[in-house]
Amino acid sequence: MYDTIKLLRFPFSVFLLPISLFSFFYIQPDFNYQLILVLIIWHLLVFPSSNGYNSYNDMDDGPIGGLAAPPKPTGLLLQMSNLFDVTAVLLSFIVNASFAFFVVLYILASRLYSYRKIRLKKFPIVGFLIVFIFQGAWVFFANFFALSSVTLLSNKSVIFSAIASSFFIGTVYPITQIYQHQADKNDGVKTLSMMLGKRGTFIFSGLMFSIATLFVYLSFSSPVMINNFLLYIVIMLPATLFFLIWMVKSFKSERHINFKNTMIMLVLSSVLNNIYFILLLLK
Repeated sequence: MYDTIKLLRFPFSVFLLPISLFSFFYIQPDFNYQLILVLIIWHLLVFPSSNGYNSYNDMDDGPIGGLAAPPKPTGLLLQMSNLFDVTAVLLSFIVNASFAFFVVLYILASRLYSYRKIRLKKFPIVGFLIVFIFQGAWVFFANFFALSSVTLLSNKSVIFSAIASSFFIGTVYPITQIYQHQADKNDGVKTLSMMLGKRGTFIFSGLMFSIATLFVYLSFSSPVMINNFLLYIVIMLPATLFFLIWMVKSFKSERHINFKNTMIMLVLSSVLNNIYFILLLLK
């Protein structure tokens, strides 16, 4: 049971929390059962289930996101993933049918991404787009259907922020693959990072972050909101500097491209993003 819980990788859900927090900045949701259900559905059920289902199909021998030495998955992990997904869908109908639609399609996309007989993750562009869309803008928009009026979607700042959310994911996704090219090759998977090469992965992630930053600026470019953008630049500065230093070191020696540095980058960027969006909510 303990190994199964480890493979569900609950702490990994924290890395995806900024997307929900960003949507809450516009929604300004009441603290009620619907808000609690939305957070439980995404961060305690759907995301862990996706992690577990992916691990069950991958049978990883080496490090994966959040786990330096993952245990071997068993049938219990698949059962838990199935239970989590069914529970998530049932609970999402309590929120409303529109939100349930978003949850069901997210789960379907996640399963197609990992399922051995289809395995969209083995195609570098398709795999990237699945994660880019569904972990970013899809979750962002889903929260509006769950907790707010969809008329807010006519606000261009909301649209810019949804796009920024996907580019946040696009920044991190190839970096999480950069240290495991050989393991992915052995598994018959060609990741985006493999296609780009290790140097290309750094350049691509830097470009994704630059585009994300541009859309954050567009979201907050009005005179009354510009301080929100400046705060973002200040708070994200440590992650930006770490990325640039890590990139320069890795260009000189690939020994710096490893699980430890990848996890430092992932944790640092997600923690700072969470701090930023929590501060926005508190303003």
